[in-house]
Amino acid sequence: MRVFELHFNPGVKEDLIFDSFCYEPENIYEKRLGSLYMAGELRNALPQNSRFLNSIAQVIKGKYYAFPVRTPEQSFKESLKKINEFLAGEVSKENVSWLGNLNFAILFLKPPTAFREKWWEINFTKTGDIKILLLRGGEITDIGENLEFQDIEPYPLKVFVNIVSGKLTVNDKILVLTKEVFEFLSNPGKNQKSQKSNQNLIQEIAKVAAGGFDEKKLREILPVNLFSKNEGAEISGVCLLIDLSETQSKDFSDKPEIITFQKELEKFSIKEALSPLIRLLVKVGLGFKRALFFVASFLILKLKRGLREPAYKLKNVLHFPKLTHHRFGSSFVKILPKLKTRNWRQIKKGLILVSALFLFLLIGFFIFQIEEKQQLKKQEAVLDEVQEKINQAEKLLIFKEVGEANVLFKESWEEILPITEKEGPLKNEANSLKEVIEENLNDINKLEKIADPQLIFEFNPKEFIPQKMVIFQQNLYLFDPFSENIFKVNPVRNNISNEMNENGEKVLIPTSNQKFNLAVALNDALLFFSKPNRITSFKNSQFGDSFSLKEPYSDFTFSNFSAFQSGLYFLDSEKGEVVKYAAPLEKGKDFPQLWLNSQTKKATDSKSMAVNGSIWILKENNTISRYYAGQYQKDLTLDFFPYPKKLYKITALPNSSYLYILEPVQNRIIILDKNGEIIKQFQSEKFDNLKDFAVSDDAKTIYLLNGLKVYKIEI
Repeated sequence: MRVFELHFNPGVKEDLIFDSFCYEPENIYEKRLGSLYMAGELRNALPQNSRFLNSIAQVIKGKYYAFPVRTPEQSFKESLKKINEFLAGEVSKENVSWLGNLNFAILFLKPPTAFREKWWEINFTKTGDIKILLLRGGEITDIGENLEFQDIEPYPLKVFVNIVSGKLTVNDKILVLTKEVFEFLSNPGKNQKSQKSNQNLIQEIAKVAAGGFDEKKLREILPVNLFSKNEGAEISGVCLLIDLSETQSKDFSDKPEIITFQKELEKFSIKEALSPLIRLLVKVGLGFKRALFFVASFLILKLKRGLREPAYKLKNVLHFPKLTHHRFGSSFVKILPKLKTRNWRQIKKGLILVSALFLFLLIGFFIFQIEEKQQLKKQEAVLDEVQEKINQAEKLLIFKEVGEANVLFKESWEEILPITEKEGPLKNEANSLKEVIEENLNDINKLEKIADPQLIFEFNPKEFIPQKMVIFQQNLYLFDPFSENIFKVNPVRNNISNEMNENGEKVLIPTSNQKFNLAVALNDALLFFSKPNRITSFKNSQFGDSFSLKEPYSDFTFSNFSAFQSGLYFLDSEKGEVVKYAAPLEKGKDFPQLWLNSQTKKATDSKSMAVNGSIWILKENNTISRYYAGQYQKDLTLDFFPYPKKLYKITALPNSSYLYILEPVQNRIIILDKNGEIIKQFQSEKFDNLKDFAVSDDAKTIYLLNGLKVYKIEI
């Protein structure tokens, strides 16, 4: 058996954390329990959760191997119980940002025990959007499909619920892939120049004959250049490959191999390579020459002992004459007589090595000094140019030439940013200019920073953890895809209820044990959507019957929806299709219509949709595509400041041409006109865990769901 951990472009996306964890038995007792494997990712990750995946893995591993006398199945169940308790504890600490963003798979494999037995036992579970595939005889089976719509049980919190068991045979392969990696390997993309661009690379892996994988074989199927340029350079995630090849089925000791596919690195720079070392030597208390003497003396002492002794401790290395009144040469001569002649060959080698090191460092030092002076002159020129542009832009503002001033400020900001990101004598001056530029850009781009936004309600995490929000008849309805409860907040009275009876007591809205993923208001009803295709209406404070929508084609994926007038519009982000269902939406009357013209550009690579007469599609690349009457119209390029990093959700009102966009990564809500021009931006440091938002019918108020809190912004 061989295991490969394939990591694709780690660090490319700031708010994405992924990793894989492989634990093999360390003794004969643990061997009864087999191997434990985990892989997953955390999206929209906050800085405080940088080690969240590692913590999960350590908790599971610690519990799984804690009592080897148990059966593997018992140990697996106990480890899942333990991790659910750990995650519940995180929620009680108000660390809820991982909910809905965690995609994680856990597997254990137990090898054959009998001599002639060839079956391996496998048990696994998962949460979120992560694939577990079985490759057998060239065929691919999604063995994690039954867990695809597994919901978290909220009370008490259970993230990992169901377990799937099975058997594997020799030459089987298991693939665990995060979503981006799975989609890319299934279709590498049209923009790739590689000959593999039109191949399903998962199928290529499945075709590998018995005999097993090695790194060379994997790199033939997954060439480095496929992931270093173009679309592949933006793919970030993990793939865990477990190969039960026949030639290695009895070898249980092979360590997993980690293979990283990374973007092309910048060309080697002598300055970049040597500058840290030069700075270290110069900043050491003894200075540059003494640092060189320290290195040389250490090497000579090693050679004097015949290189037979263990590595010396620092205290044994520091027994050398003080150099306060000695030059490098005289001190070095005093040491030579003390060296034994029988080790002269080693000493000669050491002298050559020290001389080469000294020459190398000396050359590097002079190169560094020259390049430092050149770089300083360039930075001074940049600062002068930036100051001049700031002066010009400020004059343009006086004459109301806001557009031209905006361009100059943006150019200045981009030019000065690299200087502010590196240590240097001009960093403070650059930061001062950057602050001036940003103040002007914020004003021009209508960014309002709110120090203390109005809080209208805060939930108790032990009672409810909201994930979604919708506004209907002036009330906010908050729900969680993992919970059967729906809460209603009246933003005027600032109170919360599940529905009030005549006596004012709290009662639950009857949901018939249903859980909802999305919701939208349509006419006089609130429509709730449950995966994969169920619709439930809420009208007059009670739920109606739910039913399954007819699909326009067999593999239609309901990924997002919106309502306008008498129509309900669904988006299939994979195929790029928009499907319309006309009201009244009832069982037997749900006739789907492909809204997009068959010849027009499809809405692929989309993440959110809004409808207000036109259909607006928010794309993965932070652009907005406009469609009207079934035809593609244009893309809005969003060129405002601060520049968009990762836009999350778009919405619109029926009687307004404004677009509202949520960007959690920059703690803000953005209002645009239909041409993509800025109307207003609101930003606050307290918007540190934005989940959803809603806009009042009169477009005068925005409600923001931030973790457990609901904030209110008056426009």
